[in-house]
Amino acid sequence: MRISDIIETLADIAPIELAEEWDNVGLLAGDREAETDAVVCALELSEGVLDEAVAAGAGLIVTHHPILFRGRKRLTEDDAEGRLLCRLIRTGTALYAMHTNFDNAHPGVNDAMCERLGLSEVTALEHGMCLGRIGEMTLDAFAAHVRGRLGGAVRPYGEPDRRIRNVAVMGGAGGDYAPMARAAGADAFITGECGYHKALDAAAEGLAVLECGHAATEDPAIDMLAAMLKERLPVKVMRSKAKMYY
Repeated sequence: MRISDIIETLADIAPIELAEEWDNVGLLAGDREAETDAVVCALELSEGVLDEAVAAGAGLIVTHHPILFRGRKRLTEDDAEGRLLCRLIRTGTALYAMHTNFDNAHPGVNDAMCERLGLSEVTALEHGMCLGRIGEMTLDAFAAHVRGRLGGAVRPYGEPDRRIRNVAVMGGAGGDYAPMARAAGADAFITGECGYHKALDAAAEGLAVLECGHAATEDPAIDMLAAMLKERLPVKVMRSKAKMYY
């Protein structure tokens, strides 16, 4: 299947126009007219992900986080990104990124997190944020629930016995959107990164905050993306199993 045809499907899932203007999304490396019979989906490009793609004969890697996020004036192997890019090109593997366009899409990054957390009655808010409901529990119990579903460390801000029912979620660095979550009627706001003082301010205003780690809040979306592509494409779709500590 031509990579350009796969790109049409990716753009249908997360239209490019949904990306923030500062972002770097779409086909970032490779030949759109090349053919492949396998695709690897990953949170971001790494040596391990590229190893998987080469071993599987996958001509396309689809990531959430882009490379070349900051402009480069030379492509050499003097730094980690340069070495990875040069190797990517040598292997003939194409790379496509769907970042803030996937954040802002529905279903997208935040819908995947809602599904992983078991939230019900999910509604879409601005900037891709979602609001859902959970069976009423204390913040202490809810933090344990989130830790069990997302894995890794969860840092809660707020009174441990605060009652939680309405939950707003935003994957990645969502600290600036805590006021939006509170305005939407959320009792708790789950995001990857918030910042200490922003979280304290939100808690003082009555909104519990759970800071769960950038990767942990976006990783469920890679499972969802791989499942969506498996349904839509007549090629092998792999969800990367490469291990990396974030």
